[in-house]
Amino acid sequence: MLVFFNSIIRMIYFISYQLGEVEVSNLTIIICAIFSSFTFIAVGISSYKLYKSLVNSDNSDT
Repeated sequence: MLVFFNSIIRMIYFISYQLGEVEVSNLTIIICAIFSSFTFIAVGISSYKLYKSLVNSDNSDT
């Protein structure tokens, strides 16, 4: 029974999704999601620092 569940868990990594005519593996989707979230977080941090420096610049002029 344990061997069956172990083989099922290994098969989950190789599931592929049909996106139109292209077949994409589960691992590819996970890697794209990780890179996309990393980019989103980096842009958010950069935008926050830019806004923070703008607000601090306005306060020092008055």
